[in-house]
Amino acid sequence: MTSAHELTAAQQTELKAALKSVAGKDVAISVTVDPSLLGGLVVKMGSRQIDGSIRTKLNTLAHAMKG
Repeated sequence: MTSAHELTAAQQTELKAALKSVAGKDVAISVTVDPSLLGGLVVKMGSRQIDGSIRTKLNTLAHAMKG
């Protein structure tokens, strides 16, 4: 998982619980920090990737405005 900012222990616990509900089993997380995301998270779980970063949202908006 990649985060724009360092996560607190409470945030990591909450994230693990949310991922456990999706995966249906306990998960271990590895967190890296990438400030270029601007905000939000990018979560990779197996072959699935969930990109909730501000950088991607801004890029999507910019692309839509060009259209």
